[in-house]
Amino acid sequence: MRRSLPFCLARWVLPFLFVAVFGFAHAQQIPTLRARINLVLVPTLVASKTGEPVYNLTAKDFLVTDNGVEQKIRLDTETYKQPISIVVLVQVGRSAVREFYKYQGLPTMVDALAGDTEHRVAVVEFDSRPRMLQDFTADPNAVQRAIYAIQPGDDGAAILDSVWYAVDMLKDEPPQNLRVVVLLSETRDKGSVTPMQEVIRKIGQSDVVVYSLAFSPGRGDLFQFSPPAGNSADLLAPVRMAMAALRKNAAAAIPHMTGGQYLRFNSGKQLDSQIGMLANQVHNRYILSFQPSDDKPGLHLLSVKLRQPLGVRVLARTSYWATPPATLEGTTPPGSR
Repeated sequence: MRRSLPFCLARWVLPFLFVAVFGFAHAQQIPTLRARINLVLVPTLVASKTGEPVYNLTAKDFLVTDNGVEQKIRLDTETYKQPISIVVLVQVGRSAVREFYKYQGLPTMVDALAGDTEHRVAVVEFDSRPRMLQDFTADPNAVQRAIYAIQPGDDGAAILDSVWYAVDMLKDEPPQNLRVVVLLSETRDKGSVTPMQEVIRKIGQSDVVVYSLAFSPGRGDLFQFSPPAGNSADLLAPVRMAMAALRKNAAAAIPHMTGGQYLRFNSGKQLDSQIGMLANQVHNRYILSFQPSDDKPGLHLLSVKLRQPLGVRVLARTSYWATPPATLEGTTPPGSR
């Protein structure tokens, strides 16, 4: 018997409609899938009392805790020849003009810091705001011209705004590169407009290591860091602690957060010596990493120690900022559109 056209269409179309409707209803019942993809990198320097790097340690030698909880870590062993991207961040405002004569050997020092690895260097000056003098380049002559082109600025010393600017520059550098900021400044911020908590978040979400070389401060500017005792129930306590440290001595607090170093200099010769020491350390850090067992959003406090004390110093980042887990299946977080 010959069937009508509508009957034939229904025979073929209805099963597809059923599958589509059932599939849509089923999908509505499936919760949004989320993936924990946060990987925290912890560049770590182990140095002797004289500042010489300590070699041949393994992942088993380190104890890393995140908010007091021990983490399972891995160690990247192929770091000696790792490419590097450096932002040289030079204060030119306020009293910085008195320091200019000490910078005569800075281009050579920066070249030594980059070492014989593949590298890219950018130069930024700042007073009440940052200004790029030289974008990332591998040309040492371009770096030299940029450093020698610095001019006295206004009465600002916007350290926080300028570090934010440098971290933003480094985020677009090749992913395999070490990311370093060399900050030459006074100790206290004067004139930044970026909210302090946003600066802490920006630094905590990056893998940038900041080395600070400060004009010698008065006794009142010396930096002390006191973590909260015990496991505080106040989730904002670490943020308030970091903000207090930034207010007292931004040039010291920022390296402390990132695992870099805070050094002072009184002369060009001392500046040369300090950068020479950093050049020996920057390429000899252990790159530890872990996937947090608790990825609660916000500021996390880190501790990195050796399981067997060797009478050495361990320098590593002391915090990071966790973000909400990424979503799968093409979904986007609220407010991202």
